Amino acid sequence: MAKAKKIVVTGIPGTGSTEFCTKYIEGVDGVGKSYNLGDKLLEIAQQAPQKPPVPAENLINMHPRLLSALGDRVFDNVLALINKDQRSHDRLLVDMHAQFFWGDVFTNAYDWRHLAQLNADLYVTLIEKPSTIQERQLLTPQGRLQNHDLRDLLLWQNSEVNITAGWAANFSKPHYVLPGRQDPLTIESLLSSAFLIYFQMPMTDANGEADLKITAFKEKLLSIGRQLTGSPTPLIDPRTIDIESGAGVSPKEERAIRLQTIHRDLNWYIAESSDQVAYYPPGTTLSKGVSDETTRGYETGKNVFVIYPSEHTSPFMDIATRVFTSEAEFFDFYPDYMLQRMQTLSR
Repeated sequence: MAKAKKIVVTGIPGTGSTEFCTKYIEGVDGVGKSYNLGDKLLEIAQQAPQKPPVPAENLINMHPRLLSALGDRVFDNVLALINKDQRSHDRLLVDMHAQFFWGDVFTNAYDWRHLAQLNADLYVTLIEKPSTIQERQLLTPQGRLQNHDLRDLLLWQNSEVNITAGWAANFSKPHYVLPGRQDPLTIESLLSSAFLIYFQMPMTDANGEADLKITAFKEKLLSIGRQLTGSPTPLIDPRTIDIESGAGVSPKEERAIRLQTIHRDLNWYIAESSDQVAYYPPGTTLSKGVSDETTRGYETGKNVFVIYPSEHTSPFMDIATRVFTSEAEFFDFYPDYMLQRMQTLSR
């Protein structure tokens, strides 16, 4: 059988990495296996019957050298399992953290030697809305003990992305930042092709009717992939992580949320996509966010397609690969283009 593909999935606690990996394994019909390094670290920490067990909330309190030694044991154990399991599985996922943030101190949760031995084919970092992460963390003893605010979580998440991107760059492998609620089977497409759409739309002022039109347009985009490859079109929808709108957010947290949202879309999503599709439903007006994203993509070598239902456009609308004045015109063009583009970007 072909060599098993190895995928590293990182994300801070609360981003949903375990659920993501589980759904992926289920989606590839039993030919995959996932290894959760956090669970294995706690498990190995309990393997001293002559000593009291270490509660999960006290694990990261251990001396850094002791914690590192436990990490070595975990990785050696997982690498042995991978060497055995790759003979019977096509896909092997390693679910791990890049850093711990404990007692207001960042501590690396990896060793370069381990990463080199693993020799992963693809790196993915999952991200999520900070209030969602906070709610999930507070369900655990560790999360309640640390009680991170929203800004803490955003900065920790930012660090997790940067470190994982550094791993991928060091080993010359692709890295993607995906929402925690992304369809996990996006990985299947990314393993075979670098084709990935960043789907743009006006969000701040879009009403319910416009949002329904955007969702219907997205479903048409996804269906092209089903027709061509049997799987949904690989696509990132920024609406998957909506901006915070609840009460109780401090000015400092709100500033971090807004700036991190811009950074996410311009520097994570767009940087890692190959193509952009910007859709304006009839009746909506030009969006500064979509305009800035389109310019960023165009000036970084992406193919950018804009669907804007008007015959009268600003000259600045020409900062795009192509502008379509109707959905019908776009969907007449796109399937053949997408098939050729996926083949061109095949790995």
